[in-house]
Amino acid sequence: MSSGGIEGRIRLRRPRETDYPVIAISVDDWWDGKVVQGLLPRLWFRHFAGTSWIVEPDDGRPDSRPDGRPGNRPTGFLVGFRSVADPTLGVIQAVGVNPNQRRRGIGRMLVEAFLSDARTTGIQAVETVIWPGNRRALPFLAACGFEPDPDGQPRLIHGVPAIAGYDFGTEDRARFRKSL
Repeated sequence: MSSGGIEGRIRLRRPRETDYPVIAISVDDWWDGKVVQGLLPRLWFRHFAGTSWIVEPDDGRPDSRPDGRPGNRPTGFLVGFRSVADPTLGVIQAVGVNPNQRRRGIGRMLVEAFLSDARTTGIQAVETVIWPGNRRALPFLAACGFEPDPDGQPRLIHGVPAIAGYDFGTEDRARFRKSL
C-alpha cells in the first residue's frame, strides 16, 4: 500500500523479523532518549507481524534486498495485537515515528491501518497504555479518538487518570481506549 498524500511517497507494509535490528537501534532516539528498547523485543516482529505495521519511504526500490533484509529504513511502526483474554479487544503495544518525519500523518496512518484491521476481525475496542507524563502521546491519542479509560485508574498522575506502578511495580501508566 502506498500513499502520495503525505509529503513524499511512503509504503505501508507488514513488519518482518528482519526489521527488528533497524528499529531496535532507533527506538530509544525516537522516544527522546527514554530507554524503551527493552519493552520492544524481537518477538513482537516475529509473532505479531500479521497485526502490526511499518511505514517506509517508497522510492521505487524492491521491498527487500536479496538477503531478506529490508530495502528501506523504516520511518515508523506500530506493534499491536488482538487480546487473547478478550478477543473483542485490540491492543496497541507501541507506535513510533522517526522524529524527523513527525507531523506528516505517519502515526495516524499507522493507527488507522491497525483500527481498520481490528474492525474487520470483530474487535470492538482498542486500548493502549502510556506513561501519563508523555506530552507527545497524550495529544496524539486524543487526535486519534482515544480517551482515558477511568476503570481501575484510581489517581491522577501528571493530571491524567493513571495506575501507579502499573509496569514493573515502579512505572506509572495511563490506559486509553477507543471504541470501534
